[in-house]
Amino acid sequence: MVNAKRAALKIGFHVGLLRLMQLARRRQPVILTFHRFSGDGEGDPRALPIGLFAQYMRYLSRHYRVVSLPDLVHQLKRGRVRPNTAAVTVDDGYDEFFSLAVPVLRANGITASIFVISDFIEGRLWPWTDRLRFIFEHAPRCQVTFTYQGRTRVVDLRGDEDDRRRIEEHWSEHAKAITTAERQDLLGTLAEACDVEVPSAPPRGYRPMTWAQLRMLAAEGYDIGAHTRTHPILSRVPPEQLQDEIGGCREQLELALGGPVPHFAYPNGRREDYTREAVEVVARAGYAAAVTTVAGAMTPATPIFELHRVDASDEDLAHFAQSVSGFQRLRTRVRTTLSPRRPKTTSC
Repeated sequence: MVNAKRAALKIGFHVGLLRLMQLARRRQPVILTFHRFSGDGEGDPRALPIGLFAQYMRYLSRHYRVVSLPDLVHQLKRGRVRPNTAAVTVDDGYDEFFSLAVPVLRANGITASIFVISDFIEGRLWPWTDRLRFIFEHAPRCQVTFTYQGRTRVVDLRGDEDDRRRIEEHWSEHAKAITTAERQDLLGTLAEACDVEVPSAPPRGYRPMTWAQLRMLAAEGYDIGAHTRTHPILSRVPPEQLQDEIGGCREQLELALGGPVPHFAYPNGRREDYTREAVEVVARAGYAAAVTTVAGAMTPATPIFELHRVDASDEDLAHFAQSVSGFQRLRTRVRTTLSPRRPKTTSC
């Protein structure tokens, strides 16, 4: 069934159905987002292969008007967005963006926005998501028993890599829903239970970019944006810390880079991951615009401090074209509208 769907998608792609969808939605600009890359023994082995990224950027440059995020924000504020417009963004600030992705972007005449975690670049922290992943990558293949929140937990790590990743994802989602202090306790508990010593500094494969690399990109025309100081889930941050994470990140970046930092990206970026108060702090901090990970293209009604983005780390070129065109979002909405509503069930 999966192979049949994939084959149908490729056929549709090659006969131009996605191109027709693009033309139908050409007035709605789209911001694409990427995170990590892999290739030539560098970067994250789980991440988007750089060869695929190169295919995507060639396709994008041929079929869309690719602009910088500052240009797109300017168009949105004027209410005059040119047809068929797209912008590229990359989050977090990992080293392989500079070594792998930047050469691809240069080859296609594209300048991206890179949203960086300032304390990560400064060398003051290793993002909690990476530390959690490190624990599960290095945990023994056995059952692990530990006490958490007053309950005994049993985690079975004897399965294959897919099983371990599902367990990791479960704890990652839980960690997003608790406070920073609670998350630190959770990571310590998991590391101790799995008998894993987490290094204080990121090992190879998790390294950040350097200030020198960021300054070089800024001089080249890349837009360097803020992604908080420590990458917390802002809806779980006490109000008194929001200014430090949001405004403090901008001050830290501008001091190090010697230039303005006009754009902000909410960590994780779903609607439940930031609050109205966080949006207000972003506006007061002097940013010109901010991006979320709420999927979709922009309309005139989209708030300038809650711009939508599309995750473009797809499995192949056909799916990438589908995501950029908006076809996937339309298909999901149609499926949701047409599917029969199931009666609610009560669990106890």
